[in-house]
Amino acid sequence: YITLKRESHIDLFQLRVPAAVFGEHAIGPDFEDENEDIRDFRRVKLGVPSDSVEAAVENYSNLQQALNEGKDLVLSPGIYPLQDSLEIKFDKQVILGLGYATLIAPQNGSSCIRVRPKLCGVRIAGVMLEASQRNGHRNAHSSSLLQWGDPSVNDPGDSKSPGVLSDLFARVGGTYRDVSTDVMVQLYSGNIYGDNLWLWRADHVQLNPGEEANFPSISSEYRQTVSGECQVKNGLVVHEGSSNVTMVGLAVEHTTEDQMVWSGDSGKVFFYQCELPYDADHDFVEKKYVGYRIGKSVHEHYASGLGIYSNFRDYDIKVRTAISHPVENDNKVRLRNIFTVKLDNKGQICSIVNGKGPGPKPDTPMGQPLRCEEETCGNFMSRECI
Repeated sequence: YITLKRESHIDLFQLRVPAAVFGEHAIGPDFEDENEDIRDFRRVKLGVPSDSVEAAVENYSNLQQALNEGKDLVLSPGIYPLQDSLEIKFDKQVILGLGYATLIAPQNGSSCIRVRPKLCGVRIAGVMLEASQRNGHRNAHSSSLLQWGDPSVNDPGDSKSPGVLSDLFARVGGTYRDVSTDVMVQLYSGNIYGDNLWLWRADHVQLNPGEEANFPSISSEYRQTVSGECQVKNGLVVHEGSSNVTMVGLAVEHTTEDQMVWSGDSGKVFFYQCELPYDADHDFVEKKYVGYRIGKSVHEHYASGLGIYSNFRDYDIKVRTAISHPVENDNKVRLRNIFTVKLDNKGQICSIVNGKGPGPKPDTPMGQPLRCEEETCGNFMSRECI
C-alpha cells in the first residue's frame, strides 16, 4: 500500500510492503513499522494508461525497463494493452494496481505477467488481467494470463518469504466475445499465498451495435455467452511442482473444462466459490469435468468452505460429481464444509465428492444447499443420476 509522508516541508510517497509473519504474530492488525519494508518512490515506476496504440507500445517498453532495473511498478487506474509479458526478474519486486488497473494480454498468447522461477517475496496485487482478441499468431505453448515459475525449473519457493497474489481478478470476455486463453492463472513455483482471487469466464458480454439480446427473458441489456465464445479451459492450475500453495478466498467460474486443477502437494484452500458453465453440454459430462479437481499425484491437501453451483441453461445434463480427488490418498485429503447448489434452469450436479454426497431430488427447492454431514460424505448418491 502507499502512504504520504511530510518531511522538511516536502510530501514524499512511500510504498510499504508488509513482511510475512507466522504463528501467533499472524493474527490481528499490526501498526508497527518494523514489520514493513518501506520503499522510497525513487525506486518505483508509476504507470499511466495509454491513449493510443503507438503509446501502448512505448508504455509497455517503459514499464518493462523499470522492472529490468529492479524497480517496483505502481499502476494508476486505466487500461494497459501489453505488447509482451511484464516479466518480474528480481526478489521481492512488486506490481501494485490502483483502482484495479487492467492489463490486456498480448495477442500472441503470452501472459500479462510472468514471474521468473527461484524468486522469493514477489508481490502482485490489485490488478485485473484480461484476455485479448485473437490475431492468428498465438504461441504454440499453453497460454495463460499469469504464469508464476517455469515448467522446466523445479522451484519449491521460500517458506519464509513466500510469493503473494492479492486482490487479483482475471476475466475472459465481457467487452468482447472473440477472446481466449488456455488458463487464467498457472503456478509452477511453490510457497505462494493467494488472497482474494476471482477468475471469471464471462457468462455475458456486451452487445454489438444494433444487436439484440439472445436471451431477452434473462436480460435485454447484454448477450449471454454461448459455446465457442470466451474460450478458456481452466481458471487456476497449480502444477505438480507447485507445493505449499495456500489460497484464501478463491472464485472460479464458467470455464469450459475443469474449473480448477490442483496437482501440487500440501495445498490449502479456505473458501472456494465456483459456478459451472451455463453452456455446459453432454461432452462436459462425458469427459467428467468437475468444479474442483485434485490431481492423482497429490498426497496431502486441505480445503474448507467449498461451494459449487449449477445453472445449466442450454442442456439437461447430469454432472456426476462436483469435486474429484485421488481415492488412494483419501486419508490425507481433507475437505470440510462442502456443498452444491442448483441455482436455476436444467440438469443437476449429482453428488458432492467422488460420487458421494447428496444430489437434488425432484422436490428440492432451487437454491437450497446440499451438504456433506461428514468429511467422507457418506455413500449415497442422487438416484436421479445412477
